Amino acid sequence: MELRKQREARLRQQLKDTPMRPLPLFQLTGWNSFVDEEVKPPALAADSSPPADRKKDEQAIAYHRHLRMVPTDAMSHVQEMVVEAVHRNSGNRAGLTDHVIDGPPGTGKTCLLRAVGRTVQREIEAATNGRQQNTVPVVHITTPADPELRVNWLWEIGSYLGLNPEPKNLQEVLEMRRHQDVTLPVNYVLENAQTRLLLIDDIDRASPQHLANVLPYFDYLRDKLGISLIFCGAGASHRLHQARILAQDLIQVSDENRRRLEQAGRPTGPDPDSPSSTGLLPVAWLHPLPLDTEDDETFRRVLAGFEADLSLYRLEENALSKHAVKLHQRTGGYFKALAYVISTAAVLAIRSGSENITEKEIDAATAQLSL
Repeated sequence: MELRKQREARLRQQLKDTPMRPLPLFQLTGWNSFVDEEVKPPALAADSSPPADRKKDEQAIAYHRHLRMVPTDAMSHVQEMVVEAVHRNSGNRAGLTDHVIDGPPGTGKTCLLRAVGRTVQREIEAATNGRQQNTVPVVHITTPADPELRVNWLWEIGSYLGLNPEPKNLQEVLEMRRHQDVTLPVNYVLENAQTRLLLIDDIDRASPQHLANVLPYFDYLRDKLGISLIFCGAGASHRLHQARILAQDLIQVSDENRRRLEQAGRPTGPDPDSPSSTGLLPVAWLHPLPLDTEDDETFRRVLAGFEADLSLYRLEENALSKHAVKLHQRTGGYFKALAYVISTAAVLAIRSGSENITEKEIDAATAQLSL
């Protein structure tokens, strides 16, 4: 208990010093802070000019460095679907289903994964009149750096739960050659903490063979403890399908299931090894945001969402929307690149004193993107 208290104290200090670092999100204290976080824009006095020290306003700069995820219609639909599935699974004694968030890198998959996890936890806590002691509704891990051994995956979960012993000094770190097996304490805590959802990010780090080694354990969590799982990463659906084949749990998509998918208009392939043969796995696909004759609205709505979140003194109306074509050309419609460009342009606008996003700020921000 004393070691755990020291660990939590260190994490709280990390959150205070660098609140936007990703590391704490993979540990319970940091994740709960993320769930509770309410990011509000700095207040601007109406009809006023920037104060003399505005260019060094760390609060305003920090806010614009971390603009919130502006959801697209597709993201909102996926979030609602998965959250509903988690609640539905909680009332089932059998038949839980994994979910997958897939798509090219930079399309906002990780943002969506965390948004789903936060929504699930907030709804569970609202239904139980707040956060209950010794409950852990959501566990958020990343794929281990070395995903070959199952024990490494367990170590990630144990690290999130605070079960792994903290090394006392550098010498103890150097003496560690392999992770200890923390299966029993992890299983005990997940069961008694009423965990409902396990988020697994960066699944593209694992090969199908790596996943085949660990899938039986995830099946155990799902089938015995009733935990819903969401896998996230580029190519996640194909990797998981291949892993099932290697685990001899799935040889091919049945003809009946293939016909059902074809009737629903989803692509399927005759080859069970093809990436399209993932009909038994609910997949949420994220693609780059379009801006063309077929869809001229989605990208502009996202820009309008970012505009509403900006807190600049001289921000012109439709400051981003008027440059929609340029922003799409510079970012390719990739959500991560777009968020970076807008965030960087806003910070540049504060530091330069322009307090507005024009072609000048966009050009400077995209120049940094290409470095």
